[in-house]
Amino acid sequence: MLNLAYGALLGFPIVVIRAKGAPAAPKYLMSAHVSTLLHGAVLLGLVWAARLSTLGAGWEEVAAWLLVVSSALVAVKDTLNWLTGVQDEFGEKVKPALLGALAALPETVGIGIFVVGVLQAL
Repeated sequence: MLNLAYGALLGFPIVVIRAKGAPAAPKYLMSAHVSTLLHGAVLLGLVWAARLSTLGAGWEEVAAWLLVVSSALVAVKDTLNWLTGVQDEFGEKVKPALLGALAALPETVGIGIFVVGVLQAL
């Protein structure tokens, strides 16, 4: 729910920036807005994966926390990119990009755990 709330709050600066006549909102503000809403929906969807999974509660809890951490890292990365005026995190090789790299592993492992649990249930 925090992801969804943060994503919704990021909509306000988008509206203010556009209302002031900007032709578009900053790239990483939009990225932070969309990715937090998307990750929020994914995290809520994991409730169904956990219900279908036949893994023990410990594995499901680890997987869920890995996905929460990954989601938070992506939100922080995009927010820092926006606030510092980054135009291209890959071209500029900025420090917040490391957060995105750090987010990839827990996301992959967390989803993998849930996939195994759901496939076992079939």
